[in-house]
Amino acid sequence: MNILIIYAHPYCKSFNHAILNQVESSIPSIHKVRTIDLYRENFDSVLKFDEENKRRDLSKNPETSKYRDMIKEADKLIFIFPIWWSGMPAVLKGFIDRVFVSGFAYSYKKIGLEGHLKGKSAWIITTMNAPSVILPFSNDYGKVLKNQILKQCGIKPAKLTTLTQVGSATWEKRNLYLQKISSIAKNIS
Repeated sequence: MNILIIYAHPYCKSFNHAILNQVESSIPSIHKVRTIDLYRENFDSVLKFDEENKRRDLSKNPETSKYRDMIKEADKLIFIFPIWWSGMPAVLKGFIDRVFVSGFAYSYKKIGLEGHLKGKSAWIITTMNAPSVILPFSNDYGKVLKNQILKQCGIKPAKLTTLTQVGSATWEKRNLYLQKISSIAKNIS
């Protein structure tokens, strides 16, 4: 299986980076794994529209073609990012705005969208400082990515793993989280 990890956290010593390392090292070697580190790559998240950059042409933009190619080749996408103010990091939102575009990830039907990325699945791993009791009441961007973006593009199933109270978690709790991530990654399908 071809697996593409899309990672968005600016600090290389963060808990999110520990999660990335855990995922990369736990996925069985029979799978091909590639990682896009949006901050390390200095991904330009700014969506531009003007006379030369038309929305209808985003699927042909040469700046994002390598990312579209990587997504096309992938059987499974893994997103790793923190939830900040109920949202994803701006660089990841910009990546979605610029790469998951009409003509590539979906097209418009008379009613709704036609997803073009069928046959792919996803695993979304998010961290947040909020307690788990608020999860049923929040509409954070892990859920938005799963239900309003990936599903609309034909990517399903999408598993969502939300790690809560990370900022105040002890090292023991963080290690339990990493063991959970490792267990899921080892059995990835």
